Amino acid sequence: MNILTASVGKDGGIISNVDDVRRTLDAYVRVRNASVFESVKKKMKDIAYNAAKFTDFAEKDDIRNELSSLPITKDGGKKRYGNTQWVGLYKLINWQRKNMGLKTLGGSKKYVVGMKITKKKSFSNTGADDYVKQTQYKIKKIMGDKKAGKGGGFMDGKTKGFLKSRAISSKFLRIGWALAASAMGRPFEKGDFGPATLERLSGRAYGGGATIEKVAPGQSIFTIWNGTGVFDLRYKNRPMRSSSDIARARAKQEEGLKKAINFVIADMGKKIYEAVREPWDKGKVTVTRI
Repeated sequence: MNILTASVGKDGGIISNVDDVRRTLDAYVRVRNASVFESVKKKMKDIAYNAAKFTDFAEKDDIRNELSSLPITKDGGKKRYGNTQWVGLYKLINWQRKNMGLKTLGGSKKYVVGMKITKKKSFSNTGADDYVKQTQYKIKKIMGDKKAGKGGGFMDGKTKGFLKSRAISSKFLRIGWALAASAMGRPFEKGDFGPATLERLSGRAYGGGATIEKVAPGQSIFTIWNGTGVFDLRYKNRPMRSSSDIARARAKQEEGLKKAINFVIADMGKKIYEAVREPWDKGKVTVTRI
């Protein structure tokens, strides 16, 4: 789990598990015309919000392009023939549906696209050298790839929901930071993250959030955390992901947090500089030669 803490001491001093945050916050609260508590809360909120923005995710178009270029060879590497546009994605959707305990799509790689009727005339002997002319019909199904109709082929309607769910899940590692920002008072705009998902993961160790703990009069501990990426939601029983998957998730979240910290520190640096420069420029600061 990725965690950032900042503690406000009784004497107004700042303690944090990240030295750069501690040093910059300590200088920031000294020049800001606001309480130490509100100043630290504002910056922790800004860090969480920007961590959600900076945590890496895949764009929807990139997901679509990647899924449309999935391998389309048969088992054993044999080349497929006919319309292979949806073969890779078709397999992936069915793999996901199996994991969710749902019935898979299709059931056949080919579809009945027509009927071939052949007729054959013959004579049959009815006895006493009496022959009757008969016509026999033979019907054979024509199997092939389903032709695309209006709006696309067989898989067109199946991919929309799948692509949408993949686009949403690509932002999943950011949700913990978004929850932390919301808990600190800076929620994301409607549509960025679904309210049901946020509610389900809010405050949980495998979700994300923020706490402000008042441990003593004038002393508070601010904590933001992101714990998403532990469970594999593609499966019905939601098992834990492998340690390597969790490590990759944590690396992405940590990188987003580092970028956010650097961004907010730079912003605080500007305000500190402006606060110090103003009285200097107005001649309110004098230097005495020693």
